[in-house]
Amino acid sequence: GGRITWINNDTVQHQPSSNPHPAHTDCPGLNMNVLGPNQSATSAALSTRRTCGYHDHLNDTNANLQGTITVR
Repeated sequence: GGRITWINNDTVQHQPSSNPHPAHTDCPGLNMNVLGPNQSATSAALSTRRTCGYHDHLNDTNANLQGTITVR
């Protein structure tokens, strides 16, 4: 039932999204609206045990904007 809070500390917009791109279906609770600079948003509750890949939908090829979250 944990949640992820995304914080955009950058000077450009980002859109946290679940893998795979562009379907975003692995962990739909991670999918956020576009976050402008200094904005934040909290995901839906994550309760199914799994590992979820994520990326920035607006810059999906940037490896620095990708990662995984493990729901236990």
